[in-house]
Amino acid sequence: MIEHKYRTHNREPFFEIARSIIPANGLVLDVGGGDGSFARFCGLSNLFILEGNPESAEKLKAAFSNAVYGRLPKLPFEDRFFDVIHMSHVIEHLQPQEVYDTLVEFDRCCKPGGALVISAPLLWEGFYNDLSHVKPYTPHIFKKYLCDYQENNFTRPKISNTYKVERLVYRYKVKNENAIFQPSKNKFYNKLKSLFQRFYFSTFQFYEKSGYTIVLRKKAD
Repeated sequence: MIEHKYRTHNREPFFEIARSIIPANGLVLDVGGGDGSFARFCGLSNLFILEGNPESAEKLKAAFSNAVYGRLPKLPFEDRFFDVIHMSHVIEHLQPQEVYDTLVEFDRCCKPGGALVISAPLLWEGFYNDLSHVKPYTPHIFKKYLCDYQENNFTRPKISNTYKVERLVYRYKVKNENAIFQPSKNKFYNKLKSLFQRFYFSTFQFYEKSGYTIVLRKKAD
């Protein structure tokens, strides 16, 4: 059964997954903070934010004392510094080598016992409508390079085997919804359509996975 709150394009239900594992007084890094929505959702003014857009970084610096400008894969932080590293909808904009190097840096900066929380889209019909999207990366990538996962076809050295998948939650979208239910200028019709649509697709589960959030827990010393 698909939980209704994960049948959405909104990021808040997935932000909650990360917020729920932040320890008291924990040090948190949000990679690709954008407008600071994750920091505000968590209510953490001291959260560290790494932003690669210069204009966005300047705006974040005005609101958050620990916001810095920086481009992946390099993280300008000390080893074993963060309890939680969060990254939402950034990885799909990176080339494969950049993804690998970013994970190396995440592992370096994550404390033993800490966690990585990564949200990303999967391949769906609208994925390549955004020209900045390089490719979708599946959860298997993280299992392969960070977890104690046995596989022989590595194209790059394994980064770590000290992580475990603590949680994996998929985001869903209605499959081919617009092909079946066409909008109308009649507001009453659209309201009825919306109610019927929700019932119809919930009953027959015409959903497809469009993204995910994975929590990877690093082994404590």
